[in-house]
Amino acid sequence: MYSYPAAKLVGTLVGFKGPGGLCSDRAGNVYIVDTPAVAVLEYAHGGKKPIEVLHVYGYYPQGCSVDATTGDLAVANYASNPQLGPGSVTIFRKGRGMGKSYQASSFNEYFFCSFDAKGNLYVDGTNAGTTQTELAEMPRGSTSLTDITLKQNLGPFPGAVQWDGKYVALTDGTTGELYRIKVTGSTGTVVGTTRFKGDRSTLLAQFWIAGNTIVVPYGVAKRMVKKIGFWPYPAGGAATKSIQAPAGAAELFGATVSVPKN
Repeated sequence: MYSYPAAKLVGTLVGFKGPGGLCSDRAGNVYIVDTPAVAVLEYAHGGKKPIEVLHVYGYYPQGCSVDATTGDLAVANYASNPQLGPGSVTIFRKGRGMGKSYQASSFNEYFFCSFDAKGNLYVDGTNAGTTQTELAEMPRGSTSLTDITLKQNLGPFPGAVQWDGKYVALTDGTTGELYRIKVTGSTGTVVGTTRFKGDRSTLLAQFWIAGNTIVVPYGVAKRMVKKIGFWPYPAGGAATKSIQAPAGAAELFGATVSVPKN
């Protein structure tokens, strides 16, 4: 855990089998996906012990997002079986209890998800036998996922997805590029591309947008993610700040910025 934006190390959380994506809610609570443990752990802002543990039975969770309008927690599960799939999206109402899972006809693996300001949920992933990026939406109040047809073929292996206040921001997990996508009905149009100078990892995964800054784990060598960078958003370019992971840290995967409720 680092202070933000000063980036001073303030603590370390332990006890995970294999943490994946992170997200936070309006109260500053942080949710950490522990993929092999098929669980999502919730921490209060600055807390070092979980205040809630949610289990995603039958799936391997990857990413998460909290609906600011309802407090619902969405979890993207990349597969029910690491080799075979298919995965799902699980919704925990008010972030509690037993979740209910949903699937899209075009998806086999589900990677990341994000609610927009109105409570619409976006999820990315791939179809069976391909690595082509797929995008779907679950409109607020709906119980089904609707495929979004992308006018531009994006690169293979989609990374994280997050609502940036106006567009859906989605990364290409292998090239390190971020696409800003305008969704109109069931069509998605790329209206901008952000590039991160200095990232050479080809492993760009889960990021977090905090106003005009995007926080991204990255690496200066191929397939080595050992730093956290702050870049201007959506301009990209050179990082304004960089943090080296603590000695002995494993490969970095994701980040979130937790802002406590006043």
